[in-house]
Amino acid sequence: MCTKVCTAAVILLFSASSPATEVDQAMVKIYATSADPNYYIPWIIEAPYEVFGSGCVIDEELILTNAHVVSNLTYLQVRREGDPRRYTGRVVAISHEADLALLTVDDPGFFDGITPLELGSLPKTMEQVTVYGYPVGGDALSTTQGVISRIETSNYTHSNLSLLSVQLDAAINPGNSGGPAIVNGKVIGVAMQSRTLAENIGYVVPVPVIRHFFDDIEDGSYDGFPSAGLAYQDISNPAVTEMYGIGEEQLGVLITGTSYRSPASDVLVEGDVILELDGYAIAGDGTVQIASGIRTTLDYLITRRQVGEAVPILIVRDGSTMTVEMTLDETFEDLCLVPHKEYDRLPQYFIYGGLVFEPLSLNYLESWGSEWYSNALDYLSMPYRYNNWRTEDRSRIVIITYILPSEVNTGYQVVRNEIAASVNGEPVSGFYHLIQLLENTDGEFVTIRTNLGKMIILDRQEAIAANDEILARYGIPADRQVE
Repeated sequence: MCTKVCTAAVILLFSASSPATEVDQAMVKIYATSADPNYYIPWIIEAPYEVFGSGCVIDEELILTNAHVVSNLTYLQVRREGDPRRYTGRVVAISHEADLALLTVDDPGFFDGITPLELGSLPKTMEQVTVYGYPVGGDALSTTQGVISRIETSNYTHSNLSLLSVQLDAAINPGNSGGPAIVNGKVIGVAMQSRTLAENIGYVVPVPVIRHFFDDIEDGSYDGFPSAGLAYQDISNPAVTEMYGIGEEQLGVLITGTSYRSPASDVLVEGDVILELDGYAIAGDGTVQIASGIRTTLDYLITRRQVGEAVPILIVRDGSTMTVEMTLDETFEDLCLVPHKEYDRLPQYFIYGGLVFEPLSLNYLESWGSEWYSNALDYLSMPYRYNNWRTEDRSRIVIITYILPSEVNTGYQVVRNEIAASVNGEPVSGFYHLIQLLENTDGEFVTIRTNLGKMIILDRQEAIAANDEILARYGIPADRQVE
């Protein structure tokens, strides 16, 4: 398992032809103060804590670093190499999906004399690499050296999104986060995480992902990475090849499902076989060769594109070969039941008659600890882990986290961490739908049924009347819950 190595939107004016220079003078140390929301008690903000990270000047007045260094930020300072003074900084653009952020310092003298570093290209395996940064234990700039050992898509710890990454055997320690990885004097990536169960294995965000981020924010807004919303399986059995009329064994992947109203659902159906995607041949194990000696999963061909772009797909359907075009106009968060990690926002919650409702998220699952996938209730963790596409009937899973005791809800306090399945017999399709059902009902009673078959019956007028008293009793700000 990988862990964080811890411890922006504007148009980026970046020139690939900026002169090469010494790395040291472009390095900065980052001092961030953050405060995380509590997803189990969603109206609470945890105590602030300090995060140390690294970064480098990549444009005349822009600093490149990791998103996880400045997540849930409350205060930011930056110190340039060789200068003991700390300057107040701010976030300019941020991509939590790619674990990247751009910072700046408004003090006009901060960037004087600094020559920005150049972006390089995707490196080759076995190339020598040097990682720069400020690991914990001192303020001096540190360097570690190693070789590129692997290039493939992998899950980014910060977001849990699978994107292209570069693995290297140079030591990456807490505080190195956001520091540049340098090959032949150019930045080939940003140090982001290490593998805790192995020695000297680190990961960097590579240049293609960095450039995707830069291209995304050129219009002044951040859209993220597209998702096709499809599920597929490998083709390795000759019976599958014969049944679906594929001309060659070990070629293509079999579509097993699509998310409701997703890019994939517009052009693909269950049983289609994808032979090529965006001009690349897909192997039977779901991989694609993106460069000499580099194979990775076909997901890369989707996430390398910008939201709104279209890709051609060569498929076999009912024995016939055809080409379809898929427009990538959705992101994973648009298509999922349970979103990946959320940052820089407060949790959504709604209280009705003392019942605390929240949309299920990975942040909430992590309230069970680092091993939430084993500790959390199966009916909460399974959707995220195995079948996380939205359906025609449900766009989000809504849970009753617990019930704040009051006379209006007497007898129901045992209900905790259960899914709100229906209100007055109507299935709950999402968080805002739940609120609408509760607020628009006009009967004498409200009946809420959970996924475990429990029925919570409340007097509607009493539940509404009790809300202000319940909020006051438990010190919950009335303007924080979703209305």
